[in-house]
Amino acid sequence: MEGKKKIRYGIIGGGFRAEFYLKAAWELPELFEVCGVVTHHPERNARLAGLLGLKYYDSAEALVQAQPMDFLVVSVRRNQSDPMADLVKLGIPILMETPVDYDFEGLNRIYEICKGKKVQVAEQLHAQPETAVRIALSHNRILGTVTQAVLAFHHTYHLMDVLRRIFDLKFENAEIWARNFRFPMVEGYTRAGVAAQEKILNEKRQLALLDFGGKFCAYDYEDSQIRSYVRSGHVNIRGERGEINDRTVSWLETNKDFRSYTYERLYSGAQTNMEGFFFRGIMGGGEWLYKNPYPHTYMSDEEIAVATILEEMALYVREGIDFCSIPVACQGQYISLMMEKSALEGKPVITETQIWAKD
Repeated sequence: MEGKKKIRYGIIGGGFRAEFYLKAAWELPELFEVCGVVTHHPERNARLAGLLGLKYYDSAEALVQAQPMDFLVVSVRRNQSDPMADLVKLGIPILMETPVDYDFEGLNRIYEICKGKKVQVAEQLHAQPETAVRIALSHNRILGTVTQAVLAFHHTYHLMDVLRRIFDLKFENAEIWARNFRFPMVEGYTRAGVAAQEKILNEKRQLALLDFGGKFCAYDYEDSQIRSYVRSGHVNIRGERGEINDRTVSWLETNKDFRSYTYERLYSGAQTNMEGFFFRGIMGGGEWLYKNPYPHTYMSDEEIAVATILEEMALYVREGIDFCSIPVACQGQYISLMMEKSALEGKPVITETQIWAKD
Protein backbone atom coordinates (compact mmCIF):
# COMPACT_ATOMS: atom_id res chain seq x y z
CA MET A 1 0.00 0.00 0.00
CA GLU A 2 2.51 2.54 -1.21
CA GLY A 3 2.06 6.04 0.16
CA LYS A 4 -0.40 5.04 2.88
CA LYS A 5 0.34 5.60 6.55
CA LYS A 6 0.30 2.42 8.63
CA ILE A 7 -2.80 2.02 10.79
CA ARG A 8 -2.16 0.73 14.32
CA TYR A 9 -4.94 -0.62 16.53
CA GLY A 10 -5.52 -2.80 19.56
CA ILE A 11 -8.29 -5.39 19.88
CA ILE A 12 -10.60 -5.95 22.84
CA GLY A 13 -12.12 -9.41 22.40
CA GLY A 14 -11.09 -12.74 20.98
CA GLY A 15 -14.17 -14.22 19.32
CA PHE A 16 -15.31 -14.85 15.77
CA ARG A 17 -15.47 -11.19 14.71
CA ALA A 18 -12.10 -10.34 16.26
CA GLU A 19 -10.54 -12.82 13.83
CA PHE A 20 -11.31 -10.50 10.91
CA TYR A 21 -9.27 -7.67 12.40
CA LEU A 22 -6.37 -10.05 12.96
CA LYS A 23 -6.70 -11.34 9.39
CA ALA A 24 -6.47 -7.79 8.02
CA ALA A 25 -3.07 -7.36 9.67
CA TRP A 26 -1.94 -10.76 8.43
CA GLU A 27 -2.93 -10.10 4.81
CA LEU A 28 -1.85 -6.44 4.74
CA PRO A 29 1.07 -6.04 7.18
CA GLU A 30 2.32 -2.97 5.33
CA LEU A 31 -0.99 -1.21 6.06
CA PHE A 32 -2.29 -2.65 9.37
CA GLU A 33 -0.60 -3.48 12.66
CA VAL A 34 -2.29 -5.00 15.71
CA CYS A 35 -0.63 -3.65 18.85
CA GLY A 36 -2.03 -6.26 21.21
CA VAL A 37 -5.15 -8.11 22.30
CA VAL A 38 -7.23 -8.19 25.49
CA THR A 39 -9.31 -11.36 25.77
CA HIS A 40 -10.42 -13.98 28.28
CA HIS A 41 -10.15 -16.66 25.58
CA PRO A 42 -6.74 -16.37 23.88
CA GLU A 43 -6.99 -19.96 22.64
CA ARG A 44 -9.66 -19.00 20.10
CA ASN A 45 -7.31 -16.94 17.96
CA ALA A 46 -4.03 -18.44 19.12
CA ARG A 47 -2.80 -19.58 15.69
CA LEU A 48 -3.24 -16.24 13.95
CA ALA A 49 -2.12 -14.24 16.99
CA GLY A 50 1.00 -16.41 17.14
CA LEU A 51 1.78 -15.82 13.47
CA LEU A 52 1.48 -12.08 14.07
CA GLY A 53 3.63 -12.28 17.19
CA LEU A 54 0.98 -10.57 19.30
CA LYS A 55 1.11 -9.91 23.00
CA TYR A 56 -1.91 -10.42 25.25
CA TYR A 57 -2.82 -7.88 27.92
CA ASP A 58 -4.92 -8.24 31.06
CA SER A 59 -6.81 -4.99 30.52
CA ALA A 60 -7.53 -2.27 27.97
CA GLU A 61 -5.70 0.20 30.22
CA ALA A 62 -2.54 -1.93 30.11
CA LEU A 63 -2.75 -2.26 26.32
CA VAL A 64 -3.26 1.47 25.72
CA GLN A 65 -0.42 2.39 28.07
CA ALA A 66 1.97 -0.14 26.55
CA GLN A 67 1.85 0.99 22.92
CA PRO A 68 0.86 4.03 20.86
CA MET A 69 -2.04 3.28 18.54
CA ASP A 70 -4.65 5.04 16.40
CA PHE A 71 -7.72 3.40 17.93
CA LEU A 72 -9.17 0.39 19.74
CA VAL A 73 -11.39 -2.22 18.11
CA VAL A 74 -13.99 -3.45 20.61
CA SER A 75 -15.32 -6.83 19.56
CA VAL A 76 -17.11 -8.32 22.55
CA ARG A 77 -20.38 -10.13 23.05
CA ARG A 78 -23.45 -8.59 24.64
CA ASN A 79 -23.93 -6.38 26.50
CA GLN A 80 -21.64 -3.74 25.00
CA SER A 81 -22.71 -0.96 27.36
CA ASP A 82 -20.77 -2.51 30.23
CA PRO A 83 -17.27 -2.43 28.71
CA MET A 84 -17.90 0.74 26.71
CA ALA A 85 -18.71 2.74 29.85
CA ASP A 86 -15.11 2.21 30.98
CA LEU A 87 -13.40 2.15 27.58
CA VAL A 88 -14.57 5.61 26.49
CA LYS A 89 -12.83 7.02 29.58
CA LEU A 90 -9.46 5.96 28.18
CA GLY A 91 -9.55 8.89 25.76
CA ILE A 92 -8.69 6.81 22.69
CA PRO A 93 -10.97 6.54 19.60
CA ILE A 94 -13.03 3.35 19.48
CA LEU A 95 -14.39 1.22 16.65
CA MET A 96 -17.09 -0.93 18.26
CA GLU A 97 -18.72 -4.01 16.77
CA THR A 98 -22.40 -4.32 15.89
CA PRO A 99 -25.03 -4.27 17.12
CA VAL A 100 -24.61 -1.31 19.41
CA ASP A 101 -27.06 -2.98 21.82
CA TYR A 102 -29.88 -5.51 21.82
CA ASP A 103 -32.95 -3.72 23.19
CA PHE A 104 -34.59 -0.29 23.31
CA GLU A 105 -33.26 0.51 26.77
CA GLY A 106 -29.75 -0.52 25.75
CA LEU A 107 -29.78 1.80 22.73
CA ASN A 108 -30.50 4.81 24.92
CA ARG A 109 -27.84 3.69 27.38
CA ILE A 110 -25.08 3.22 24.78
CA TYR A 111 -25.93 6.56 23.18
CA GLU A 112 -25.57 8.38 26.50
CA ILE A 113 -22.28 6.58 27.21
CA CYS A 114 -20.77 7.43 23.82
CA LYS A 115 -22.26 10.88 23.26
CA GLY A 116 -19.48 13.37 22.56
CA LYS A 117 -16.83 10.63 22.42
CA LYS A 118 -14.80 9.54 19.40
CA VAL A 119 -16.66 6.33 18.57
CA GLN A 120 -17.69 4.72 15.30
CA VAL A 121 -19.52 1.45 14.65
CA ALA A 122 -18.17 -1.40 12.54
CA GLU A 123 -20.97 -1.70 10.01
CA GLN A 124 -19.03 -3.22 7.15
CA LEU A 125 -21.74 -4.49 4.78
CA HIS A 126 -21.72 -1.28 2.71
CA ALA A 127 -18.03 -1.92 1.95
CA GLN A 128 -18.49 -5.40 0.49
CA PRO A 129 -17.72 -5.09 -3.24
CA GLU A 130 -21.14 -5.85 -4.75
CA THR A 131 -23.00 -3.87 -2.09
CA ALA A 132 -20.66 -0.91 -2.67
CA VAL A 133 -21.46 -1.10 -6.40
CA ARG A 134 -25.21 -1.19 -5.78
CA ILE A 135 -25.09 1.76 -3.40
CA ALA A 136 -23.04 3.80 -5.88
CA LEU A 137 -25.39 2.91 -8.75
CA SER A 138 -28.37 3.92 -6.59
CA HIS A 139 -27.10 7.49 -6.77
CA ASN A 140 -26.33 7.38 -10.48
CA ARG A 141 -28.53 9.67 -12.55
CA ILE A 142 -29.41 6.83 -14.95
CA LEU A 143 -31.85 5.36 -12.39
CA GLY A 144 -33.48 8.66 -11.50
CA THR A 145 -34.47 9.15 -7.87
CA VAL A 146 -34.46 5.80 -6.07
CA THR A 147 -37.67 5.24 -4.12
CA GLN A 148 -38.11 1.46 -4.03
CA ALA A 149 -35.97 -1.42 -2.78
CA VAL A 150 -36.42 -5.13 -2.21
CA LEU A 151 -33.58 -6.36 0.01
CA ALA A 152 -33.22 -10.04 0.78
CA PHE A 153 -29.53 -10.71 1.28
CA HIS A 154 -28.65 -9.84 4.89
CA HIS A 155 -30.33 -9.19 8.21
CA THR A 156 -31.76 -6.41 10.39
CA TYR A 157 -29.31 -3.72 11.56
CA HIS A 158 -26.72 -4.55 8.86
CA LEU A 159 -29.33 -4.21 6.13
CA MET A 160 -30.79 -1.06 7.66
CA ASP A 161 -27.37 0.59 7.28
CA VAL A 162 -27.33 -0.36 3.59
CA LEU A 163 -30.91 0.86 3.14
CA ARG A 164 -29.99 4.21 4.72
CA ARG A 165 -27.19 4.60 2.16
CA ILE A 166 -29.36 3.55 -0.79
CA PHE A 167 -32.20 5.94 0.10
CA ASP A 168 -29.93 8.61 1.65
CA LEU A 169 -31.94 8.41 4.86
CA LYS A 170 -31.08 10.34 7.99
CA PHE A 171 -33.48 9.79 10.90
CA GLU A 172 -36.80 9.73 9.05
CA ASN A 173 -39.60 7.80 10.72
CA ALA A 174 -41.31 4.86 9.06
CA GLU A 175 -44.48 2.82 9.15
CA ILE A 176 -43.58 -0.86 9.42
CA TRP A 177 -45.56 -4.03 8.81
CA ALA A 178 -43.78 -7.28 9.66
CA ARG A 179 -44.50 -10.98 10.17
CA ASN A 180 -42.44 -13.95 11.29
CA PHE A 181 -42.85 -17.42 9.81
CA ARG A 182 -41.25 -20.79 10.59
CA PHE A 183 -40.16 -23.36 8.01
CA PRO A 184 -38.09 -26.57 8.14
CA MET A 185 -34.55 -26.21 6.80
CA VAL A 186 -31.55 -28.56 6.73
CA GLU A 187 -28.74 -27.04 8.79
CA GLY A 188 -25.79 -26.17 6.56
CA TYR A 189 -22.65 -24.14 7.01
CA THR A 190 -22.38 -22.16 10.27
CA ARG A 191 -19.64 -20.25 12.09
CA ALA A 192 -18.55 -23.59 13.51
CA GLY A 193 -18.42 -25.23 10.08
CA VAL A 194 -20.65 -28.02 8.75
CA ALA A 195 -22.11 -30.48 11.25
CA ALA A 196 -21.16 -34.16 10.91
CA GLN A 197 -24.81 -35.23 11.07
CA GLU A 198 -27.73 -33.82 9.13
CA LYS A 199 -30.16 -31.82 11.27
CA ILE A 200 -33.51 -30.18 10.47
CA LEU A 201 -33.96 -26.69 11.92
CA ASN A 202 -37.16 -24.73 12.42
CA GLU A 203 -35.95 -21.61 10.62
CA LYS A 204 -37.40 -18.15 11.19
CA ARG A 205 -38.19 -16.08 8.11
CA GLN A 206 -39.12 -12.44 8.61
CA LEU A 207 -40.97 -10.43 5.99
CA ALA A 208 -41.41 -6.70 6.46
CA LEU A 209 -42.60 -3.63 4.57
CA LEU A 210 -41.08 -0.27 5.52
CA ASP A 211 -42.59 3.00 4.31
CA PHE A 212 -40.41 6.06 4.90
CA GLY A 213 -42.94 8.42 3.33
CA GLY A 214 -42.32 8.10 -0.39
CA LYS A 215 -39.43 5.66 -0.03
CA PHE A 216 -40.48 2.04 0.28
CA CYS A 217 -38.55 -1.13 1.16
CA ALA A 218 -39.55 -4.78 1.23
CA TYR A 219 -37.36 -6.85 3.58
CA ASP A 220 -37.07 -10.64 3.43
CA TYR A 221 -34.62 -12.70 5.48
CA GLU A 222 -34.30 -16.28 6.69
CA ASP A 223 -32.06 -17.05 9.68
CA SER A 224 -29.24 -18.99 7.99
CA GLN A 225 -29.42 -17.18 4.65
CA ILE A 226 -26.04 -15.41 4.71
CA ARG A 227 -24.10 -18.68 4.99
CA SER A 228 -26.48 -21.05 3.23
CA TYR A 229 -25.46 -23.04 0.17
CA VAL A 230 -29.08 -23.13 -1.05
CA ARG A 231 -30.71 -19.87 0.12
CA SER A 232 -29.77 -17.17 -2.34
CA GLY A 233 -29.94 -13.42 -1.78
CA HIS A 234 -31.87 -10.97 -3.91
CA VAL A 235 -31.66 -7.21 -4.48
CA ASN A 236 -33.96 -4.98 -6.51
CA ILE A 237 -33.55 -1.19 -6.43
CA ARG A 238 -35.79 1.09 -8.51
CA GLY A 239 -35.95 4.72 -9.59
CA GLU A 240 -38.31 6.29 -12.10
CA ARG A 241 -35.85 5.74 -14.98
CA GLY A 242 -34.40 2.32 -14.21
CA GLU A 243 -33.54 -0.47 -11.80
CA ILE A 244 -30.83 -2.71 -10.43
CA ASN A 245 -32.01 -6.30 -10.38
CA ASP A 246 -29.33 -8.38 -8.65
CA ARG A 247 -26.43 -7.92 -11.12
CA THR A 248 -28.39 -6.44 -14.03
CA VAL A 249 -28.73 -2.66 -14.47
CA SER A 250 -31.43 -1.36 -16.84
CA TRP A 251 -32.53 2.19 -17.57
CA LEU A 252 -34.37 4.40 -20.05
CA GLU A 253 -32.32 6.83 -22.12
CA THR A 254 -35.64 8.21 -23.34
CA ASN A 255 -39.13 6.79 -23.01
CA LYS A 256 -38.50 5.06 -26.36
CA ASP A 257 -34.92 3.86 -25.83
CA PHE A 258 -33.39 1.73 -23.07
CA ARG A 259 -29.97 0.40 -22.04
CA SER A 260 -28.98 -2.66 -20.01
CA TYR A 261 -25.92 -4.57 -18.83
CA THR A 262 -25.09 -7.28 -16.34
CA TYR A 263 -21.99 -6.59 -14.28
CA GLU A 264 -19.49 -9.36 -13.58
CA ARG A 265 -16.80 -10.17 -11.05
CA LEU A 266 -13.33 -10.50 -12.57
CA TYR A 267 -10.46 -12.57 -11.17
CA SER A 268 -6.83 -12.96 -12.11
CA GLY A 269 -4.97 -16.25 -12.16
CA ALA A 270 -7.12 -18.23 -14.59
CA GLN A 271 -5.68 -20.22 -17.51
CA THR A 272 -2.50 -18.53 -18.79
CA ASN A 273 -2.64 -15.53 -16.44
CA MET A 274 0.34 -15.76 -14.07
CA GLU A 275 -0.42 -12.91 -11.63
CA GLY A 276 -1.72 -15.29 -8.98
CA PHE A 277 -5.34 -15.94 -8.06
CA PHE A 278 -7.12 -12.89 -6.63
CA PHE A 279 -10.29 -10.85 -7.02
CA ARG A 280 -9.58 -7.94 -9.36
CA GLY A 281 -12.89 -6.08 -9.33
CA ILE A 282 -16.34 -5.65 -10.87
CA MET A 283 -16.96 -4.52 -14.44
CA GLY A 284 -20.20 -3.55 -16.14
CA GLY A 285 -21.20 -1.52 -19.17
CA GLY A 286 -17.60 -1.44 -20.38
CA GLU A 287 -16.15 0.21 -17.28
CA TRP A 288 -14.83 -0.66 -13.85
CA LEU A 289 -17.57 -0.25 -11.24
CA TYR A 290 -15.28 -1.43 -8.44
CA LYS A 291 -11.56 -2.11 -8.21
CA ASN A 292 -10.30 -4.25 -5.36
CA PRO A 293 -8.33 -1.88 -3.09
CA TYR A 294 -6.25 -4.84 -1.89
CA PRO A 295 -5.20 -6.74 -5.04
CA HIS A 296 -2.82 -9.69 -4.91
CA THR A 297 -4.35 -10.82 -1.60
CA TYR A 298 -6.48 -13.87 -0.91
CA MET A 299 -9.36 -12.09 0.84
CA SER A 300 -13.09 -12.77 0.89
CA ASP A 301 -15.64 -9.99 0.35
CA GLU A 302 -16.17 -9.78 4.11
CA GLU A 303 -12.44 -9.48 4.73
CA ILE A 304 -12.16 -6.76 2.09
CA ALA A 305 -15.04 -4.93 3.79
CA VAL A 306 -13.43 -5.14 7.25
CA ALA A 307 -10.12 -3.83 5.89
CA THR A 308 -12.03 -1.00 4.22
CA ILE A 309 -13.74 0.10 7.44
CA LEU A 310 -10.42 -0.01 9.27
CA GLU A 311 -9.21 2.53 6.73
CA GLU A 312 -12.44 4.50 7.17
CA MET A 313 -11.86 4.48 10.92
CA ALA A 314 -8.33 5.80 10.46
CA LEU A 315 -9.72 8.60 8.28
CA TYR A 316 -12.27 9.38 10.99
CA VAL A 317 -9.51 9.55 13.62
CA ARG A 318 -7.32 11.81 11.48
CA GLU A 319 -9.93 14.02 9.79
CA GLY A 320 -13.18 13.52 11.71
CA ILE A 321 -15.12 12.04 8.77
CA ASP A 322 -17.95 9.82 10.07
CA PHE A 323 -18.77 6.56 8.31
CA CYS A 324 -21.12 5.05 10.90
CA SER A 325 -21.70 7.14 14.01
CA ILE A 326 -23.38 5.97 17.21
CA PRO A 327 -26.64 7.86 16.40
CA VAL A 328 -26.79 6.29 12.92
CA ALA A 329 -26.09 2.79 14.28
CA CYS A 330 -28.68 3.26 17.04
CA GLN A 331 -31.25 4.29 14.44
CA GLY A 332 -30.60 1.19 12.32
CA GLN A 333 -30.97 -1.13 15.29
CA TYR A 334 -34.03 0.78 16.50
CA ILE A 335 -35.78 0.20 13.17
CA SER A 336 -34.81 -3.49 13.34
CA LEU A 337 -36.30 -3.79 16.83
CA MET A 338 -39.47 -2.10 15.62
CA MET A 339 -39.71 -4.64 12.81
CA GLU A 340 -39.61 -7.42 15.38
CA LYS A 341 -42.14 -5.56 17.56
CA SER A 342 -44.55 -5.38 14.61
CA ALA A 343 -44.09 -9.08 13.87
CA LEU A 344 -44.67 -10.12 17.49
CA GLU A 345 -47.70 -7.86 17.96
CA GLY A 346 -49.21 -8.74 14.60
CA LYS A 347 -49.91 -5.14 13.63
CA PRO A 348 -48.21 -2.16 11.98
CA VAL A 349 -45.99 0.12 14.07
CA ILE A 350 -44.78 3.66 13.49
CA THR A 351 -41.32 4.67 14.63
CA GLU A 352 -40.82 7.77 16.74
CA THR A 353 -37.95 10.26 16.77
CA GLN A 354 -35.44 9.09 19.36
CA ILE A 355 -33.07 11.08 21.56
CA TRP A 356 -30.03 10.42 19.34
CA ALA A 357 -31.91 11.92 16.36
CA LYS A 358 -33.12 14.93 18.37
CA ASP A 359 -29.61 15.71 19.56
